[in-house]
Amino acid sequence: MITVLQLCEHFGGREASLHGVARGFQWWIPAFDPARFRVLLCSRKGRDRAAEQMEEGGLEPLYLNAGKFSPLNLVRLVRMLRDEKVDIIHAHGYGACTWGRLAGLLLKIPVIVHERCNTLKVPLYQRPVEWFLGKFTRNAFAVSESSRQFCIHGRYMAPEAVKVLYNGILMEDVPTADEAWIRSEREKQGADGDVRVVGIVGRLESHKGHIDAFKALQQLLPSVPNIQMWVVGDGAYADTLTQWVADHELGEQVKLLGFRRDARQVIQCFDVQLFPSHMEGTPNTLYEALAVGNAVVASTADGQGEILTDGKTALMFEPGDVPRVGEQLQRVLSDSVLRDELKRASRELSADFDGRKTIETMQNTYDTIVKECHSHAG
Repeated sequence: MITVLQLCEHFGGREASLHGVARGFQWWIPAFDPARFRVLLCSRKGRDRAAEQMEEGGLEPLYLNAGKFSPLNLVRLVRMLRDEKVDIIHAHGYGACTWGRLAGLLLKIPVIVHERCNTLKVPLYQRPVEWFLGKFTRNAFAVSESSRQFCIHGRYMAPEAVKVLYNGILMEDVPTADEAWIRSEREKQGADGDVRVVGIVGRLESHKGHIDAFKALQQLLPSVPNIQMWVVGDGAYADTLTQWVADHELGEQVKLLGFRRDARQVIQCFDVQLFPSHMEGTPNTLYEALAVGNAVVASTADGQGEILTDGKTALMFEPGDVPRVGEQLQRVLSDSVLRDELKRASRELSADFDGRKTIETMQNTYDTIVKECHSHAG
């Protein structure tokens, strides 16, 4: 039996309910083979609103409950690793990767770094840490090739240490929304009849491109007046977006729905799902859109540009190109044949990102690492 500690910074923090990493844990951990793996979950921060949601979902996280720079992180983590007899640390986020790798060096426990971002620049305070620890990083996953390049050039990891592992999604976990429910949800927002709904799902952050989407909506309204834009999610940028919508008198067209536990059903109300991010690893919401067969319009940012093909599996645009966002939305909204083709393409593409493959890759990696450790010890 191999004991793995999934160590992360937090599950969403103060502003957002659950971030993508936490949502991944919700389906990862039950999917591991219990006969081969004992998988623990630990947040560096203490319990917060998002952590409570993880507990409500049936998980039992551990907590270091220490500040970002506090040495108590290392003290408590070392104690936890010894008490739980952990074989592998699988770390997510700067702080978790820092303290996890330091603890791994002290106790000679192998560490996997898991990178989901491509922030282009590492924070100044973190750069010497990455320079030092990068040379000791033997195993890392990145959710896209762009994230892999960030690991190599921004976090000083050896190219051979970093492998691309797309998150994927467990297809059986994606519910099918009832047609009557979809009709009712649309009617609640005034989207009955021939109203077209463009949806955006994800955390509300400045780099997610929401304002680009709103500007594209303004561009569309003269020619497509029967259109709404639904925004699902919460986060630090919520007040800014709310004010922007009010200032530009788009309250009738833009529906800020906040966090929705039933987001996977809500997306089935969309005619088109939009991904306007300027910077993105590979969002879980994209896998969800593919799984339910939504027509996708997306920026070429990072992982989105890697797994989608313009004109075949999505209509695409360069990040920040507002006129092109509007053009691509108009194309798909005005052409039902094109929408149907994109929907079929989404369903076909989703098969390539079955989460079972992701779990299998992680399990095989854990096995390989433990065998290598045993062979070196012998």
